[in-house]
Amino acid sequence: MERIKNEVHTCFHCGNTGLLKPIGKTGWKNEDIAEDNYGNVISYTLIEHEDWYIFECPVCRKPVVISEYTFDVADAPPETTTEYPTVAVSPDGVPKEIYAAFESAVKTKGIDYSICLLSLRRVLEMICKDKGAIGRDLEKKIDDLIEKKIFPPMIEDACWIIRQMGNEAAHADKISVYTYDIEQVIGYVATIIDYLYSLPYRVGKMKTKIDERKNNTKGMQIKEKK
Repeated sequence: MERIKNEVHTCFHCGNTGLLKPIGKTGWKNEDIAEDNYGNVISYTLIEHEDWYIFECPVCRKPVVISEYTFDVADAPPETTTEYPTVAVSPDGVPKEIYAAFESAVKTKGIDYSICLLSLRRVLEMICKDKGAIGRDLEKKIDDLIEKKIFPPMIEDACWIIRQMGNEAAHADKISVYTYDIEQVIGYVATIIDYLYSLPYRVGKMKTKIDERKNNTKGMQIKEKK
């Protein structure tokens, strides 16, 4: 699909959602081309292709890169992904309220760092509640999910950072935090969401595809024997 107009996307640099200006395009394609002995094309099949579009955010003036992959031979619909900045979370498999809370938190990044950190801490609390965590406060709930092996050790450290920075942001005193720090915390929350929700969804979807492929192959083999 050729993009020649401004499109609505979320800029995960500053959190702005609005019309982004297209400023560039690139891509690749996988083709099956058959030629005769004279170099003339006798058959052509487009197997797959991917277009990369570069947009400019009108608020922070930073680039946003969107990719659009199409598996043409299967007549599949395009799969759109935010390639840069890479803090976008796929909504697949994620509870709607958690996904909405994360998106809202990211949007506050360009407004107020403290609000952003508090909002990200709230997302972690929502995840703990969704996973049935038990405890009188967030720290105890995180410990409960670690004990139940719902959170692996690496996520334990990420949760500590999210909780700690959220606590600091809740105080009236001005905190020393920079853009890099905010981006890291956003990335930690995105990783937790991906690990607990999006990844299991994608793995389950792929397993289903493999099973369907095996069943189709068995069916074809049975027909051939007959």
